[in-house]
Amino acid sequence: MSDLQLALLVLGAIIIFAVVAFNWWQERKLRNEAAEHFEAPRSDVLMDEEFQFDPEAILREESQDLSKLAADDFDALSYDEDRPAADAEQDAVLNEQAYEASAGMTAQSAEPEFIEAQGAVEPEEFAPAAVSETEPAKFYEEHVWQSDALSTQASVADQDAMEQAELIREAGFDEPLISSESPAETVATSAGSARDVVSLSPDIDSRVDLIAVLYLPQPITGDKLREFLMTVTDIDKPKFLHGLDTEGVWRLVTREHEATSFSKVTCAVQLADRSGFISRNALNRFQHEVDRIGHKLNAQIEWQSNGDPWQQASELDQFCIDVDKMVGFHLVQGENGPFTGTKFRGLAEASGLTLGTDGGFHSENDLGLRLFSVVNRDNYPFSQTMLRTSVIHGLTFQLDIPRVRNCSEVFNQMVLTARQMENSLGATLVDDNQRPLGEMQIEKIRQQLKVIHAKMVARGIIPGSSSALRLFS
Repeated sequence: MSDLQLALLVLGAIIIFAVVAFNWWQERKLRNEAAEHFEAPRSDVLMDEEFQFDPEAILREESQDLSKLAADDFDALSYDEDRPAADAEQDAVLNEQAYEASAGMTAQSAEPEFIEAQGAVEPEEFAPAAVSETEPAKFYEEHVWQSDALSTQASVADQDAMEQAELIREAGFDEPLISSESPAETVATSAGSARDVVSLSPDIDSRVDLIAVLYLPQPITGDKLREFLMTVTDIDKPKFLHGLDTEGVWRLVTREHEATSFSKVTCAVQLADRSGFISRNALNRFQHEVDRIGHKLNAQIEWQSNGDPWQQASELDQFCIDVDKMVGFHLVQGENGPFTGTKFRGLAEASGLTLGTDGGFHSENDLGLRLFSVVNRDNYPFSQTMLRTSVIHGLTFQLDIPRVRNCSEVFNQMVLTARQMENSLGATLVDDNQRPLGEMQIEKIRQQLKVIHAKMVARGIIPGSSSALRLFS
């Protein structure tokens, strides 16, 4: 090692030692200055030697306060042991009387409503004494459900009403959402008397029609009743005149029944249809004629309406607007171009479709009611000659929702028929916007069908029922 290298090492060591020494001296100086500026006070009035902070003692005091408070509350709620026995006995008697009075008031307030709602149960069966205080669930099960069964049995004759209750449960609605009245359900007199209950004709519905029941003092032949129909020809809504014959069967009073004797009569007018709801003048005209013929026959009239009939007609019309929907999609020509009418006709007939007089192919049930239709997209009706000589550019599948009882099942059948024709004709299934109709879009349509179906069930008008067919005609 040369002299230069040795000198550099010594110089470096000296510099390092000097830096370390300077830092130590600087740190010591700053520490002393800080100690001089922040010297602790010699005495503090808040933290002197006499102040003792004992957290355990504070917790013990809080625990004692809580125990004392709980004891005071218990004393306020409990009986005073020092009170005389007579006072305690008097309080017990007063409490018992108050309990009996409240129980009696509850029974009296609930019993009339309960019996009136059931309408077919004797009051003695639901007297307050029959209610077990220890087994309320058993009482509810034995009596309330039993009364529901009785009221269900009262409407067995009305098929639409029976299916209505089942559809409500499937749709997730509570049964009270639906009116308790039905076309074949018994009705009580407006005066609340003990008159024999009368079933209405299944051809009319108090949810759709304004109905007047005429209790005749003596049987009258149909020719005298038909005078009513002659005087209400200026009303633009359907009118119905039914009579209860001697065999207990409701019959539509026509020319064939002019010689038939009827003991009771119903006059009804439909409140709304697809063209709108009845006008107030027409409604007043109908009510006036019913009152006139009732007075002429010396009959007692009972109107089957819970409020303003014209308001009911307006609400019914709004309901029709909300649910009156039609499902439609199209089958258009594909890459192979238009398809022949003969090939389409063969596929339609193989799918169970029949050509109607209106120029469309229709799927019908066993009763002849239309389920869905296939029409020419070019608005040109089909005919035997046209199908033999023409080609078809597109088809339209249509489903009238309110007029079909099982719209979900019918929709699935319509989609299956369209898919089969799509494959056989080399066509494409599209929506109204010419977009291909996939499974996602079809599922959305199914959900919309369920919503509309649930709304109709909640209203008490079953899709595809006789009332729905009249309402959406």
